[in-house]
Formats: sequence, structure tokens, C-alpha cells
Amino acid sequence: DRPVKIWMNNPLRYAGETFYQSTFNVDPMSRKELTGLQVVQNTGWMIPYVGCMIVVFGMLAHFCTVLLRFLRRNSAVPALVFIGLMLSGVFGVVLAAGGYLIGRTVERQRRRGRSSTRAPRGAAGSALGRIAWFLPFVLAAVGILWFGRFFSPHRTPSREMQLDRFGQLPLVYEGRMKPFDTLARNSLRVLSDREYFRDTHDKKQSAIKWLLDVITDAPDLENYRVLRIYNPEVLNLLGLERREGYRYAIKELREKLADFEKQVELAEETAAREQSVFQKKVLELNHRLRLFMVIRAAFEEPSMGRENPAQDLMRAAQRVREMKERVALPLALPPSEDDADWEPYTLGILRALAMALIRETPSPEAVEFRSMLVAYAKNDAKDFNEHLEQYSRLLADREAEQGKQATAAAVASPLLNQRKIDFEAFFNRCQPFFACTWSYCVAFILAALAWLVWNKPFNRAALTLIALTLVVHTCALAARIYISGRPPVTNLYSSAVFIGWGAVALGIILELIFGLGIGNVIASVAGFSTLIIADRLAGDGDTFTVLQAVLDTQFWLATHVVCITFGYATTYVAGLLGLLYIVLGVFTIELTGKLRRDLARMIYGILCFAIFFSFWGTVLGGLWADDSWGRFWGWDPKENGALIIVLWNALVLHARWDGMVKDKGLAVLAVAGNIAVSWSWFGVNQLGAGLHSYGFTEGVALALAVFVASQLGFIILGSLPKRLWMSYRAEPA
Repeated sequence: DRPVKIWMNNPLRYAGETFYQSTFNVDPMSRKELTGLQVVQNTGWMIPYVGCMIVVFGMLAHFCTVLLRFLRRNSAVPALVFIGLMLSGVFGVVLAAGGYLIGRTVERQRRRGRSSTRAPRGAAGSALGRIAWFLPFVLAAVGILWFGRFFSPHRTPSREMQLDRFGQLPLVYEGRMKPFDTLARNSLRVLSDREYFRDTHDKKQSAIKWLLDVITDAPDLENYRVLRIYNPEVLNLLGLERREGYRYAIKELREKLADFEKQVELAEETAAREQSVFQKKVLELNHRLRLFMVIRAAFEEPSMGRENPAQDLMRAAQRVREMKERVALPLALPPSEDDADWEPYTLGILRALAMALIRETPSPEAVEFRSMLVAYAKNDAKDFNEHLEQYSRLLADREAEQGKQATAAAVASPLLNQRKIDFEAFFNRCQPFFACTWSYCVAFILAALAWLVWNKPFNRAALTLIALTLVVHTCALAARIYISGRPPVTNLYSSAVFIGWGAVALGIILELIFGLGIGNVIASVAGFSTLIIADRLAGDGDTFTVLQAVLDTQFWLATHVVCITFGYATTYVAGLLGLLYIVLGVFTIELTGKLRRDLARMIYGILCFAIFFSFWGTVLGGLWADDSWGRFWGWDPKENGALIIVLWNALVLHARWDGMVKDKGLAVLAVAGNIAVSWSWFGVNQLGAGLHSYGFTEGVALALAVFVASQLGFIILGSLPKRLWMSYRAEPA
């Protein structure tokens, strides 16, 4: 008897039935938006809620009881203190020094039998002892200098073009407002797999300079080698020879462009599942070329004849509008009217020229932006900087006016927030995850040296560096939350960053509790590898993409997604510990009886974490599904992947409790958990089916297959008889 609005994550429940939005598409021919509605009947929808809550709270009570007993037994109060400091956001030297002092406290509480047998004696030993005492502080200072190198402000001399300042100007693209710097870096990364290029003189140049050269159609633009082409068949098609770096200029493709376009048409006519590797690579290169052409077209200067300029403007405007309907163009100019949206530069200039023809005042933003580009094309730094400053003032005035007006029209158009835009440009320039990647790598080297030559000092130094890096890692995560306005995990890229963060935190806790150097190895390896994976996943463009409708909910992103991702992280940590157990046991004599027991205790404890978070995250996913689609469980591939992780962790723990496996078997089963998590994390996204296929990433299948094969190899290695393990052979009979 009344109209009801139904949209994703907001169904209508009435008379025992649930009406919900199941699909959303855009018809490729008519460009009309189409939505699919569905109704389900689920009279017992409350039963899963009650049953799962009982299980979750029972697991939580049991887990907390066992954890507190374990912490009391191991005198791990310093670990809890460290966790509190980490969560409170203590930075820099304070955290580094605190990590060192905590490490010393934990060392004193351990049995004296764990002290290093390599400790020197006498005067030389005293000198080395002082070096060992200062080493963590030295590493902390070096680490701060290393990160300070990335965070230090970059100032361009006033007589030069302020290209960095231009990069902080806003535009709207791919559904959100971002700085030009983000567009430049992401586009160049898609084209060439890196965020810089080399000009015709082989001089390294910034991404924003490349973007300005594209916008102004610089003379040397098509001579820049920015297209990376690996596939030998595609190279043969284009008549190109292999070269170091596999980067080619657009001009080199001109001769064979007709043959390339023919292959693109054939590939597009072929079903996706039937496309060959060659066809997929052709379409991939075509996607890159289209991105280049879209940016170029969005900033193209209109051409007018002298005879009938008005008709020329009308025809040009019509072409831009038709292109805007087919593809998403970067919108560089703010609305010219109160009820308008941001518009492409080309359309804004056409509008300004049309207004000039009828002797009306054109948009001042369009005039200043055009003058700025003209000055850049002329290489006039003074004029460029002046127009840049004037354009920035106009945007500041518009932002102030926008803040005063709370009209519906202002809300409909993306709101300008220059502070956030500036911060995103600063975040891009700092590259905190790149800095953390190499810092974790150095920490791993220190942890390895601790195993080889000097145990305690290098372990403390590694722990200090890892703790300092984790602070930067945490700040970078917080920065992404501020920029996106979303919880930390929204896509595959952010999931890799968050999984690394969780694994590093767990590694630090393990090191503080056990102090064997194992936590340092786990933290550094996990941090380095996950950030490398994230860097590879960033090759598709913007990592702050607009969420699909089903993901557009802050509550479930902050609960289910974070929880299930932490379940991934904990299961991976258990798997890494299992790998370390196998490697040390098979190839070294270091896996003594006590170390075997400690490693097994670590794996067991982490698996308890893993089953709780993976189960609780899966339950929350079911509640989300019921809230969005009217059913708690639908055997969707992603749901099955999450269930596999829960079942596998339960299997491993029950095998341990029932005495079916000992320490060695526990390690082997934990390694198999890496396969289960990788399938749920990446594998189901390759299917392109189900309600959770939004994370699809091209090219992951081969890497996933190689990873699974490597884990199977370690499982086979770990299943070898004990007589083939060096550590067992080295033990006295």
C-alpha cells in the first residue's frame, strides 16, 4: 500500500519474504541502467544468528582462558605492554627504544640455557658488548633517516615550473576526486609498470611531466618509451625487436597499427574462455593504448575554422559528449554552474570559446587552466607558475563557497576537499609501502645474521627495525583510510597490505614471547612478500577504486572484511612457521628438541587465532549475505573458500588434539593451510562467477599455480622419514 525503496544491502522484509536487489548492469547498447530484483522466503533466518553467536562466544571464552594461562606461564607481560604501545601509536625513537628495552626484559626472564654460545669473553667481549647494547639504537636512527628521506618535503626552485604543485590540482575520474599526480602515476604505471619515464635524452622524469606532455601534445611525446610489451608474439605482430626493459614508444607501433587493430577485433569476437594467450595480450595492450588515447582526447584543444566557428564548436562538443557516453573521461574543470558536474577540459574549453563568441564572460577556471597549459607548452616557467597560482586561488574560493552552501546541487556533485587532495599527492610522493618493503628486507638480513654469527644483538636490532617499520606501515594504512574514507580492506591490493600488517604484528608478538629470532624472520618475510604482492596488484591502476554496490557499506567492511582478512593473515603466519620448521629440520642441524617444541607451540597458538578469526569472519559474512540478499548461505565460490579455511584449521587442531599428528605433522598440515587461504584469497576471483567475483585480477592464475606447487613440494619434503632430516640425524642415538 506504499512505495518502498530497495537497494543493495537494504532489502525489504515483509510477511516472511525478503525483497532485495540482486544485480546491477548497464546495457552496452542503450547505455540504460538495469537492476535485478529478487525475492526469497526464509522463515528460519534467525536460527543461524543464534547458533553462530553461541559458537563464537564459546570459542572466544575458551580461547581467552587458554591465552591468559599461556601468557602467565611464559611471563609475557612485556608483550602485552608492547601491543598496547603499538596500538596507541607511539612513533620513532620512543617505540624503537621501547622495543629494545622490552626485548632485554624478555631475555632476562628466559632460561639461562638459551643464551648464545658464541658470546666473546675478555676485553674484546666487553667492547663487543657495548656495540651490542648500542646496535638497536643505531639501527633505529638509521631507520628514521631512511624513512625521513621519503617523508622530507620536496621544494622546486621558484624559477622552475612548479610541476609538483600542478600535481596537487584536483580532478574527477573513475568515480572519485583525486589529484592530477594520482592520474599521472596510475596511468604511467598501467602503461609501463613504473611511476617514472625516461625522455629522449635518457633522463629520468616524473609522471606528472609525462601527463603534462600528453595533455599539451608535446613534440617528443610519441618518442617516449612508455609501453611495456613482453609477449614475443605481440612483438612480432608489431614488427618490434626485443630490448632491455621491453619498453617501446608509441611511434614505433604506427607502421603495424592496422594489423594490430585487426587482431583486436578478432580477439573481441572470441569468447573470453576461448581466447589464446596471444589474444589476451593483444587486448591488454589495446587497453593500455585506449587509456593513453582517452587522456589525450579529454584534453584535446578544439580546432575551429574561420568561416563558421560556431558550427565547428557545436560539432566538436557533440563528439566529446558522445565519447563521454562511451568511455569515462577525466573531468579536470569544476562545474561552470551551480547545478552542473565537473567536466572534461575539452568540453570546458569549448564552452568557454562559445561564450566568447557571443561576447559573454567564460568560466575563469577554464581560462586560467588553458593559459597554464599554453605556458607549459611554451616552456615559460614564470607564466606557468602565475596561472597555476591564480587557478589555485579560484579553486580555494570555490571550496569556501561550497562549504557555505548546503544545497542539493552541491551535494550531487563531488565536493572539493583540497586538504585531502594535497594529502593524497603527499602520500603518493612519500611511497611509504615502498620504503617499508626494503626496510623489512634489511630486517630479514639482520635476522639471518643472528642465526649465523651473533644471536642476541642482531635479533634485537632486527626487532627494533621491524617495530619501527610497522609504525610506518600502520601510519600508511591510516593514511589510506583517511584518503578513501573507508575501512582498511576494500580490494585485493588493500587486502595484501593489511595481511602483511597483521602478519608483522603477530611476528613481533612471537618474538617478544619466545625471543628465538623466529618472530623476526616471520615478520620480515611476511611484510616484504605481501608488500611485493601488493605492488604487483597495483599495476591495474587506481588502488582507491570506487566500491561496487554490494561492498558499499562501512559497517560490514569494518567487521566482516577486516576479520576474515585477519584470519588469512594468521593462517599464513602458521604456514610460514611450518615452512621454517621443515627447512630447519631437513637442511640444518638447528632444529633441536627444544626448538621443535617451541615452534610447534607457536604454530598451535597461531592456529587457535586463525580458526577464531576465520570462523567469526565467515559468520559475519553470512550475516552480511542475509542482510543484503536475504539468505545466510548460498554456496557461492567465495563463501566456499572461506569455509574451506575454517574446516582446514579445525582439521589441523583436531588432528593435534587427538594425537594423530605430532610436531612434525602439525608443521606439514600448517603449510597446507597456505594453499587453502590462497585459493580463497585469489583462486575464486579467477572463476569470474558468483556474487563475489568483484575481485577478479588478470594474470594471477599462473602465479597461484606456481605458489601451490611450491607448497606441495614443501609438504612432500616435510613428509620424508625422520632419518632423512639433518636435525634428527645429528641427535645422539
